[in-house]
Amino acid sequence: MIAQKLRKLVIYSSIAFLLFTLVLAILLMANLKSAFNLQLEEFSKNVSKDLEFQFSQKSRELQRVLDTHKSLLDRLSPADEELALYKESLISNFKMLDIDFLAFYESDGLIHTLFLDDQNVSRINNLLDKLSFKQLTGKTYFFLDSPETLFPIQVFVLYPSPRILNLWQIEEPSVITVGNYWTVTDLVKLEELTGASISYSDKPGISSITKLVYSYKLLDHTGKGVAYLIFSKNFTLLTRYLLYVVILVITSIAILISILSVFYVKLKHLALEPFSDIIYAIDNHTPDTVEKYIYRDDEIGSLANTIKKYLHQREQINLYLKELESKNQSLRSLNEQIRQLLEKDVLTGLLTRYVFNSQIERLYVSSKADRIPLSAISIDADDFKRINDTFGHNVGDEVLKGIAEVILKNVRASDFPIRMGGEEILILLPEADIDAAHLIAERIRTKVEEKFKDTPYKVTISLGVTQLKGSDTIESFLKRADEALYISKSNGKNRTITLF
Repeated sequence: MIAQKLRKLVIYSSIAFLLFTLVLAILLMANLKSAFNLQLEEFSKNVSKDLEFQFSQKSRELQRVLDTHKSLLDRLSPADEELALYKESLISNFKMLDIDFLAFYESDGLIHTLFLDDQNVSRINNLLDKLSFKQLTGKTYFFLDSPETLFPIQVFVLYPSPRILNLWQIEEPSVITVGNYWTVTDLVKLEELTGASISYSDKPGISSITKLVYSYKLLDHTGKGVAYLIFSKNFTLLTRYLLYVVILVITSIAILISILSVFYVKLKHLALEPFSDIIYAIDNHTPDTVEKYIYRDDEIGSLANTIKKYLHQREQINLYLKELESKNQSLRSLNEQIRQLLEKDVLTGLLTRYVFNSQIERLYVSSKADRIPLSAISIDADDFKRINDTFGHNVGDEVLKGIAEVILKNVRASDFPIRMGGEEILILLPEADIDAAHLIAERIRTKVEEKFKDTPYKVTISLGVTQLKGSDTIESFLKRADEALYISKSNGKNRTITLF
């Protein structure tokens, strides 16, 4: 159920995000296209206007030169010999306006040509021969003398007065065509005029998303296009629209983050917080923490109910385990007390016969199997009955305690000093041969004698030492230790006898 809710939330949020992004992208592209077309239209109008103005202005300036010289000729009426000066002045003014040639036409065709620049003379002649008086009007024309020509020839048609024509001894009706052969310099001037990059081509240019392109068709006297001036300019709004794209991306990311935030809040409410509380309840044994979720009708509600029951059961089990542990501890303590009573003699602190019974067979088998020595020292207090009878049982107990104290101080931690009964003591010495056992026995004997030397009663001990042999049984081994003790007693007591 939770998974279904979260899945629906993700699907709806994703659809909303995609629709929003798609609508924004469509609006942005439509706006970009509209802005591009508007700017291209404005750019084309401005360039066309600048060119028409440039060409018409030059045509007016050329006509003004003719009119000015006509006025001078009309007002001054110069002599024939002075007409050459006015003719030179007129030609000089045309040169200042970058005119390369003058051509005079009558109804019969070309009648006179004057070249102001010696370059491209043959090309211009070929062109001028093709023109006729009837086809020329007061306009600006462009011509290509051959398909391989890099740049066109620009021609202006002027209508001179009779006084101007008279300078060349030409009669009416006539027109003058003046023009120039274009070069790179002319394109540079147009670039400065329009503020656009210019190229020259026989085909129109094509605009792109980053560049505005306007193709100006150059027409000849028949109205036919001969070439194109291609003006290009960067699309200035592109940067702005790129900024819009960045804003769109940022906005989309912000919306996506918002969607994810809503998703997280919902996820936190539906699952994260409940799971966190459930984990806390399990770790800290607090069933009340999940109480608020047990009434939900989804997976969390079922889980909360299960966890609550589990925690109550675990609490009961823990109480039972604590009670059981307490009883086990009491039992262990009682067992330890019993073990200590069984293993240690209360009076002397020596080990008991219980330890002897539990360890003798293990030591015997280990010695046989591992081929390690096992020795035994049998000890008995001399004249102990007389001490008891003379000085009392309390003194007898003190004597036994004193002997045990000496023994415990002079044996190893791995040895087994055992009170077998009454004043009889047996020491089992694993990993000690008969020589080592004899040294220990002698040290114990002398220490006991020394301990009681200042007492009103003399205390000595007799000791019998032996070592387990390969043919021994447990009984024969212990019996030989007793025999050694018996010999010690028989030979005057207070001595150590070794049998092997």
